[in-house]
Amino acid sequence: MNYFPLTKEQQEWQERVADLAAREIGPRAAEYDGKGAFPQASLDALKREGLFALRAPKEYGGLGADLLTTCLVVEEISKKCPSTAMCFKMHLEATDILNLIPTPYQVEHFVKPLARGDVFATVAGSETSGTAGDDWRPATAGPSTFPRSNGQITIDNVRKSYVTSAGHATHYTMFCIVEGMHTEGPANLMVVEADKIAWEVVGAWNGLGMRGNSSAPMRFNGIVPEENVLGPEQPTAVLWDKYLGPVLILTYGAAYLGIAAGAFDLACVEGARRHPSGARRIDSPINQRRMAELSAQVEAARALLHAVASAADQSRLASVLPLLQAKVTCAEVAVIVTQELMTMFGGTAFAGRLPFERYFRDARAGMVMGVANDQAFQRIGSLLFPDT
Repeated sequence: MNYFPLTKEQQEWQERVADLAAREIGPRAAEYDGKGAFPQASLDALKREGLFALRAPKEYGGLGADLLTTCLVVEEISKKCPSTAMCFKMHLEATDILNLIPTPYQVEHFVKPLARGDVFATVAGSETSGTAGDDWRPATAGPSTFPRSNGQITIDNVRKSYVTSAGHATHYTMFCIVEGMHTEGPANLMVVEADKIAWEVVGAWNGLGMRGNSSAPMRFNGIVPEENVLGPEQPTAVLWDKYLGPVLILTYGAAYLGIAAGAFDLACVEGARRHPSGARRIDSPINQRRMAELSAQVEAARALLHAVASAADQSRLASVLPLLQAKVTCAEVAVIVTQELMTMFGGTAFAGRLPFERYFRDARAGMVMGVANDQAFQRIGSLLFPDT
């Protein structure tokens, strides 16, 4: 259900993507997970529907979707295949500043191709110099400093530790410090075209969950035109707070909400299925109570996510606080729901005869990926109690 009121257009997008996910994405999810394979065919289905251009402005041929619609789309994909949803979410995150504040050069070279479906982007993040200390947190020393000369930026043997869709994206965005551009606050953000720079995937992804992500380390070398720096006239702190923060954080929330909702929807079907004895799993009072509680928690998380997304669309957010609250709520409900359903379906779930264990593994990513929950709660606390 959607307790937060949706427009007719938002409802239509939700239904359209739900149908697409059921037909073309869900049937492949188990194979991608089992093989740890990149979900190329599922992403191709999203491309055919024009969804790579979901956030691209209509004036350039894109769909121009608002943030609430974006969250609806990501959730519906994640219900069927969280790996596909995460790759798609990272594409949206990587392109959002381009979509919202492009320069004339970037309109021609990036936004219009994005609107045509020719761009599949991702974020090259978590920079480290080697394998020691790899994690999803930014490196302590900060991103590399790139020298700039005669309008060109040099990338010299820079290693990014976790790159979703590594080796499959056409464009990579990365934080960096560009000589002569960087000011106080977050680093510069730059887009790198895969066909115009040397790169290599230098590791393999063998995650507990999200096994189709191809979230591997990459190394980059080459020359990038300074026109590829995003938001060059904007203070870097503004880029984060106004443009990048909302889509980055809330699409994470939508992906984890989709895991919770997808697992719950499956439990409603399988729980009502009759065994040869005629009994149903849902006939147990303890399971009825469990499902009732989980339904309330899923709907509460969804209502919060949608309310915050709508507020962001209306420029009514005074700080990052609601974004973080929505993300951690969705991430935690995914863990709670999948934990309870593994218990409810017992040996059937543990043996992998139903995909609850896949949802269970995928949900754990929400605790550590992106804005990890520990970091998010710490930031929430600092915003609630700024003097402590």
